[in-house]
Amino acid sequence: MSDDERSEREDRLHRALNYPYEWPGTCYLFHGGRAHPVTHREPLRNGRIPVLAYGSNRAPEQLVRKFGALDAADAIFVERCEISGWDVVHSAHVTSYGAVPAALHVHEDVTVTVAITWLNHEQVKAMDISERAGRNYGRERLGRTAILSDGIACDAVEAYITTHGPLTVEEEIVGHADVDARGRSRFALRNAEVLARAHREIAPAVAFEDFVIRLSTDAPYRERVTGRLKEGL
Repeated sequence: MSDDERSEREDRLHRALNYPYEWPGTCYLFHGGRAHPVTHREPLRNGRIPVLAYGSNRAPEQLVRKFGALDAADAIFVERCEISGWDVVHSAHVTSYGAVPAALHVHEDVTVTVAITWLNHEQVKAMDISERAGRNYGRERLGRTAILSDGIACDAVEAYITTHGPLTVEEEIVGHADVDARGRSRFALRNAEVLARAHREIAPAVAFEDFVIRLSTDAPYRERVTGRLKEGL
């Protein structure tokens, strides 16, 4: 294996296994390919569309992939928020890069700490494309009030809702352990743990890393695994 091939393999494994990636855990302004501190929040919301970021879309690493470096004039305000009545779980499908992504699921007793990306219209279009809107997710008005970082209530939040349904493990919907939640009674798993379980159930004869690599490189195989996830693990 050449150095380039090894580097590509490592990148693929990182992207699949480390979803939903690190985020600062607080508000930040994304431009120039990284997170910047926020001082005044209200002007950053004006004229923007609030789109819930409950998985990788709150992470600077993923925003770089989707939007590039971005000039300061087009900066995206990523705002920490809380929303009740929903839990963050796992969608019953595999992404093009080999992760099992997050999904929202109604749960009246749960409050999750997530984020809102305040996007302009062109950025919403780009996000729709990246989320394969209409195939993997549908963007819709959430119907719940988000409590913003300064305590303001926002009831205009839009969110991407999976079209594949929630993943079940041993016939139970499982929480997403990478997302903070209060009131969650169901057990929770990280994305890498879900992939490990899928490997054991679906392809135990091959090495785990080879299984993950194939998910990101072999589209027909990825679709077959998605079909298996819909049956539960």
